[in-house]
Amino acid sequence: MDLSIVVAAYNVEDFIEKCVLSCFNQDILKDRYEILVVNDGSSDNTFQKLQRLSLSIDNLKIVNQQNGGLGAVRNTGLKEAIGDYLWFIDGDDYIHENCIEILIDNIKKDKLDVLFLNYAIVNEAHLVVNPSANQIDLKKNILSGGEFYNEFYSKSYSWLYVFKKSLLIDNNILFKERINMQDSEIMPKIMFYANRISYLNLVAYYYYQQENSFTNSTNGQKRYNYFISIIEVRNSLLELLESCANNNILLAQGIENKIKSLNMVVFNHLVYFKYDAIWFKKIINLLKENNFYPLKNNLSFSKKIFQLGLNRFPLISKKIIDKLLNFYN
Repeated sequence: MDLSIVVAAYNVEDFIEKCVLSCFNQDILKDRYEILVVNDGSSDNTFQKLQRLSLSIDNLKIVNQQNGGLGAVRNTGLKEAIGDYLWFIDGDDYIHENCIEILIDNIKKDKLDVLFLNYAIVNEAHLVVNPSANQIDLKKNILSGGEFYNEFYSKSYSWLYVFKKSLLIDNNILFKERINMQDSEIMPKIMFYANRISYLNLVAYYYYQQENSFTNSTNGQKRYNYFISIIEVRNSLLELLESCANNNILLAQGIENKIKSLNMVVFNHLVYFKYDAIWFKKIINLLKENNFYPLKNNLSFSKKIFQLGLNRFPLISKKIIDKLLNFYN
């Protein structure tokens, strides 16, 4: 079997049918690929809809598990998949019709470890708001993992890629579970071993852009956990950096740039998101304990003032910043 499409499904009853049907509506023999849906303990009607779909879709396989998060879902998919290549997609998104054979043909033609894709962004009405969100130019047709990550370290969404399964299995690469930003943590590990990567300028994936509930959330524990995830990703990157500093300079440079970008993520979350005083203080202490504080970003003058204020008087400065942002918005 050429390909396993691993679909992460958690409480996506309004989306899962469109997702699965988009995987099924392909002009390729069904025994050449499987649609492997991992139902991550959904409490809505996701599983019931999947059961109904399985009555008419022979290459649909459903795996149920207790809720473990996105990393656990993808690890289950990796374990259960029988295709030579893997495409991890999310159950509220969908793929382009008749794209699978094109992907497989390109992979086989160039004997790729990883194929990098273009995608479109759609809104709640499934109207395309960005028809080509990953339009890039490669300097050459085939890149090594180090060359690729050095240039595209910021493009970490795993659904942008089709991976050779043995690349992960043979090197014991798994997604880190129970954290945010699993893709940012695993991607440089994959690139450490990848030798042949290419880009296909085909809009193969449709990403559903929901209203960002995380931005508007006032759940302090949720925010705190996000910063824990940033710290775990940074620590993982530092560990990998030691392994490749001497023998893969381009990958090492990409990792260093990724770590700098995490510092910027921390700054943006502190400035632009809302917190109550107790949780904000806990987060500042967490960042201090893990060498993310004081903030050390190279910023424009206006943002530099925010940074200096947060470093010296975090609680007072945060109140002033919130009032300023509310006034200008």
